[in-house]
Amino acid sequence: MKTGLIFLFILSLGAIQTLHSQSFAPAKDAAVLQKKIIDASTKITSIQCDFAQEKSMSMLSEKVISKGKFYFKKESKVRLEYLLPVKNLIVMNNGKMLMKDDKKTSQMDMHRSKVFQQLNNIIVGSINGSLFTGKDFVTSFSESNSLVKVELKPVSKILKNFLSTIVLVLDKKDFTATRIEMNETSGDNTILSFSSKEINGAVDDALFALK
Repeated sequence: MKTGLIFLFILSLGAIQTLHSQSFAPAKDAAVLQKKIIDASTKITSIQCDFAQEKSMSMLSEKVISKGKFYFKKESKVRLEYLLPVKNLIVMNNGKMLMKDDKKTSQMDMHRSKVFQQLNNIIVGSINGSLFTGKDFVTSFSESNSLVKVELKPVSKILKNFLSTIVLVLDKKDFTATRIEMNETSGDNTILSFSSKEINGAVDDALFALK
């Protein structure tokens, strides 16, 4: 996966244990379930939460684990602030991306990179529901008593070049993601989870400044 994509995905052990304890079955009515998800997404104006990230790579014997803060503000402002084990920052705002570490800061126009543009679409689309209704994926739904699992298989050639599937796990309480799993065609795997979520709280626009 291209440089920069490594930093965009998340996991917590508690979420994994919860997921493993759930029994999923095909959704009784996928269309109704999809409508509930999309209806819930229209009510979301902001999200802030903790995240942890686990990345499995064929070239490494151990998984790479990171932790930090995630922020989203409607329509498409995203901030990923990595705090442990090292500090990194990624901000996506109005079609532009900022990447910052302790050595350098760089900016790019996401419209010039189909990969980063698609990546932004995946993150924002999983929040606003557009990911489930677009033409880039074939979507299937399953559910347990408290969770919904959405499996997306890419259709577009760009996504097929680096992704085999995306799996989202949503909490039925608010239909926001508790876990995102991205499986690459290379065999590498990244799992994301979100905890301590605050929905529709005050989020300062300054967090998404590209500087």
